[in-house]
Amino acid sequence: MKKNFTLSLVAMIGSVLLFVVASFAWFAISDTAGSDLITIDAQDIDIDATLYVSDDGINYSPATEIDFQNTVPGDIKYYKVEITNNNDFTVYTQVSLHDFTDSVTDPLGDDSNYLAGRSLMDVIILNSDQITDQLLTTLLIADVFVITHEAVEITASSTEELFFSFTISGSAGNDYQNLQLDIDHILVQSTQ
Repeated sequence: MKKNFTLSLVAMIGSVLLFVVASFAWFAISDTAGSDLITIDAQDIDIDATLYVSDDGINYSPATEIDFQNTVPGDIKYYKVEITNNNDFTVYTQVSLHDFTDSVTDPLGDDSNYLAGRSLMDVIILNSDQITDQLLTTLLIADVFVITHEAVEITASSTEELFFSFTISGSAGNDYQNLQLDIDHILVQSTQ
């Protein structure tokens, strides 16, 4: 009986040890890296990406989020993703926005627009190096993500700045008051 208990204890400790080692190995060889906002998906490619925001499209500072609240028609937010290719070969990069979260700006305020299914995505216009004056809702792919840049060539050991901006449409009326939109994830994918 004591021998069976000892063998069971050794087997259990061995199983826990194997689980820990396997988990560590999975994280160590994963090709996906990133922060809370930006994720880099590149197999055998070394790139870095940083998000910046600007109110005027000229002076940029590091950003940790993309969100829209308390905006009025005509408001513009400018962003850029700075991508550095740390390789000795050219890479081709795609940037896409994921995880759109609608909510109300003031939980104690009027939420009838939110409950009626309205979203700031219906009135936010996206412009990028490759897109001109398109509503976010018209750019959604499978109701999941929006591609801002596609097949951007970044030469060896160089850095590219990919610009995009969001404008609240001038036609947005009172039915978009007290709405908020967060874009929780930017995916940077690169291939050789």
